[in-house]
Amino acid sequence: MRLRLSMKIETINDYRNTSYKQFDFTLNDKKIKFIEDFILEHPKAWNIYNYINQKGRQFNEIFRSIYNDKCVYCGISTQVINSSNFEVDHFIPKSVLDLGLGYDKKEIHGIDNLVNSCQMCNRGKVNFLCDFENIEILHPDNNRLPEVFNRKVDFSIEINKEYENNNIIKDFYNKLKLNNQLKRLDYLLMEMKDFCDKYEGAPIINEIQKLILKVESKRRRNY
Repeated sequence: MRLRLSMKIETINDYRNTSYKQFDFTLNDKKIKFIEDFILEHPKAWNIYNYINQKGRQFNEIFRSIYNDKCVYCGISTQVINSSNFEVDHFIPKSVLDLGLGYDKKEIHGIDNLVNSCQMCNRGKVNFLCDFENIEILHPDNNRLPEVFNRKVDFSIEINKEYENNNIIKDFYNKLKLNNQLKRLDYLLMEMKDFCDKYEGAPIINEIQKLILKVESKRRRNY
């Protein structure tokens, strides 16, 4: 049974981006290039996860950079949390290997099933399973998450109306705790930092940076 990822990928308004800095989450051939370079160095490796999950190693850093050093689910970046708090996530969980659903180890531990996630999202969605229709929608590499989720004016994340009656998507949303107040705080911090970068040198920036330090101290106590 093979993962079926959509080839129709578009750049659309993305709830994981701030108002001041827009990252493109379309992968194009980034993972193809990654796996080509990986195979050159590890030609006999089949469990890709075991190699790229080693924090501080070359391929772990390259893998995170494919995803802009951001969590593919909530959008938190290394601006806010340390890179050590990011993990390589199996989108389809390893537990399926014990359920007789037709997946094999190479597929589950292969590059197409691996994405960059913050620790909170990764551990929240442990053992999350869905059907192929919703895999198509929710797998981050298909870049359809911005169709499903939206950033509200109060910085919280909501499910878009088209999907609000989809029970699997609601379960996904709840498991990842996308409505968690800490995730709102994360986004506010990223907004403030990107604002400071954009208007670097303006008189108000020093005062804003002092506020950021206060908010960050509270943030660190809660992660």
